[in-house]
Amino acid sequence: MLTTFYFDQELFSDESLNLPITNSVILETWSKYGCLAICQNNINGMRIAIDNIPIKYKQKWITALTSDKFKKTEINISDPLLSSLSGIKEFEMLFYTKNITTGILTIDYQELFEEKSLPVDNNTLEILSPTNINESINFNISKCISEKDIKSGDEFNDIWKNKFEGLAMYTSTITILDRYMALNIERDLRYGLKTSLELLIESLSKYEKKFTIHIFCACDTHSTNIDVDFTRIKSYINSFTNKPYFSKHKFEIELSLCKDKIFKTEAHDRMMCFDNHVIQIGKGMDIFRDKLINNNTFTIKSRYSTLFDDMYKELAKNREKVFKL
Repeated sequence: MLTTFYFDQELFSDESLNLPITNSVILETWSKYGCLAICQNNINGMRIAIDNIPIKYKQKWITALTSDKFKKTEINISDPLLSSLSGIKEFEMLFYTKNITTGILTIDYQELFEEKSLPVDNNTLEILSPTNINESINFNISKCISEKDIKSGDEFNDIWKNKFEGLAMYTSTITILDRYMALNIERDLRYGLKTSLELLIESLSKYEKKFTIHIFCACDTHSTNIDVDFTRIKSYINSFTNKPYFSKHKFEIELSLCKDKIFKTEAHDRMMCFDNHVIQIGKGMDIFRDKLINNNTFTIKSRYSTLFDDMYKELAKNREKVFKL
């Protein structure tokens, strides 16, 4: 869902950054829909160049470049300046190989790119100016994906690729709030079906990185009068260490069970938090279960515009049982 984009220190010399709207649009688009690729060899150059920005916007940019609220990934490029490229084909050769699809280049150097976009595979590479971020193909696709509901019959692999993969690539901690997840895991085990947790871990295992997964679900359900078999759930999670795609170096799992009444009053909505992006899904982890996918509401928002932190705090202080792997 995230657009991986790039700019260098020359952006901060663009006159349009004297206008509040230009700064606001870039920073808001980044926080909601983007992951900035930063060249490791160019971090100091970026920090020095920020001094060119009017002081009333300077602190916002410093916060963006240093805060976890704005997603970033480090890359290595021998020459970090977009203005040194001969055109969009060279952008493809040097940047697309690092999953970067969008470059933001100061207006002064826009003429260096005779072509501003290039279709590659199923993606579009693009060079934007600071004043036309709202016209971005890639950021607008990210926005659309984050707001589009899931339709009955949608394939899980397509949902993962379009909605989750861009987040998972740059995420280290995933927190799941789903009151029915443990109960549904037990049901699926009873019928010999792949569980939602197993499919999630399988989907994450293709990325060469470590993930910490926190799960909060109900230990009882008033509607069915059934308690979760905590011993069985622990045994099941322990069994992941025998899976070919599982490694203790890649995954840490913490399962917390709370009373259903806490979910009912304090954490009714089902959410998945990928670092600082919160995914709200109508039927929660049901879309990861081994069954046909039904219609689901679906949104991706900044963590700080949701009630996720409030819900998490209430659940965390009302844990009945905890298991860590």
